[in-house]
Amino acid sequence: MHRKILGNATINPSRIRIPAYHQYVPPDDTWWDERLCRFPKTYQVPCNSLITDRIPKFPKAVRHSLIDLYCPESLKPTIKKSVPDQDCLIRPYLGKRRRLRNPEQSKLQPFSLRNYPLHLDQIEELALDPFVMTRIMAETLAEIYWRAHVDANDMELVLAPPSGNNAAQSDIMKSPILGDHLMWILDFDCCKHMTLDEEGVEQARAAFYKNDPFYPRPGRDNVTDQRLWNEFKNRFIEASQAILDLESPQAHLPALWIELVEQGPPRPTHHFNEQN
Repeated sequence: MHRKILGNATINPSRIRIPAYHQYVPPDDTWWDERLCRFPKTYQVPCNSLITDRIPKFPKAVRHSLIDLYCPESLKPTIKKSVPDQDCLIRPYLGKRRRLRNPEQSKLQPFSLRNYPLHLDQIEELALDPFVMTRIMAETLAEIYWRAHVDANDMELVLAPPSGNNAAQSDIMKSPILGDHLMWILDFDCCKHMTLDEEGVEQARAAFYKNDPFYPRPGRDNVTDQRLWNEFKNRFIEASQAILDLESPQAHLPALWIELVEQGPPRPTHHFNEQN
């Protein structure tokens, strides 16, 4: 799926970055013979693995700023010295705000900068532009659905610095706290092929709601949240129309997907054993 998405995204690049794919390594590959010992002891078991480019981590200054802003006071010295927390990527959650907690509850909350969830209220606090992010997310889903024919199930979106000097300045998002950064997508192992029909659209709707709340959500009371959803919806339709032939039998599918998503998550199917 990684190669499929990467290959189709290069047809019409958007402002998203995908780590370059290099090699698939099965558990019985001789590749492990000389390399397994280099892994941490808890990971020294051959498995299905992908070799890809590494997404750049945020630098120390950014990490410490996030710790100073959001880490419980008692944990700050530990997290600043933590080696695992140096691998800092940020998950932008445009579909979720933090619940208010009293100070005593906040002291007990765990904290990690690895895949740090940055909720919408924090995005606003940091003066980041959620409307730029939502347009990028909408364009990305349109590309993945209609070009790659993939449902984006459990796919992750993260904010991270650019890799090297190959990013156009117009693509880079800038912030006094985060510095220069881009949106990246990763983790495609749960993604599945989708057909370009009503069944495939229902599959994509289910995957949208199963995923973490990266994307804006419809039907929210907050005015900004609803504006974000409308921006997402409009950009998704525009990007989809640029991909699909308006005269094709699939031309109605983007609007159908929006309609289903606005109805909410699919209802769980219950199976009952028939009794004689």
